[in-house]
Amino acid sequence: MIEITSLDKAEKFVRERVKGFDSGHDWWHIMRVRRLARYINETEFSEDPYLVDTAALFHDFADSKFSGGNQEETIELVRQFLKENGMDNFINGVSNTMKYISFSSRGKTGGMRDNLLLVVQDADRLDAIGAIGIARAFNYGGYRNNIIYSPVVDENKNSTINHFYEKLLLLSSMMNTETGKRLAFERHQFLELFLKQFHNEWNSDTFNLF
Repeated sequence: MIEITSLDKAEKFVRERVKGFDSGHDWWHIMRVRRLARYINETEFSEDPYLVDTAALFHDFADSKFSGGNQEETIELVRQFLKENGMDNFINGVSNTMKYISFSSRGKTGGMRDNLLLVVQDADRLDAIGAIGIARAFNYGGYRNNIIYSPVVDENKNSTINHFYEKLLLLSSMMNTETGKRLAFERHQFLELFLKQFHNEWNSDTFNLF
């Protein structure tokens, strides 16, 4: 089938692209998002599974952290790739997902409801919370040489722990689909449990021994 052949080419194209990404945004992150997107789509919408797979594959491709800020150029590169590989009918859906999926782009779709975006966005947000989300947060913090935490407010602004409060703890309430909300519930609870334990240990009286 043309779809399978094209999807194989897309996998190779994306896998080569993300080789330099940190391990929180690597090929395995993409595969987890892909699996979650498939599940949410099957439960919620039944959009074209090949389109969902393709959008999940490319969802981080134009991430500003790795595209050098040239999001439009990167999206155009993907549009050209899709056109050259017989996936013209996927161009608008994949492009829209790439453009609006990020946390920083929330609310910028102009009220447009795009089921594809809702599915892949929920899948991406789910991978940012729970045990894997915690691992990814600290991995990226290390990648950026950010501190883990500081009780000094000004120092803590760029800490990984502060990232939980600025973003990760907000994600469960931002899920688009009922399936996403259901899957996010347990992962969100795990975030809260981790932070409670972290602060308990940080504030432990045993620090008086040092």
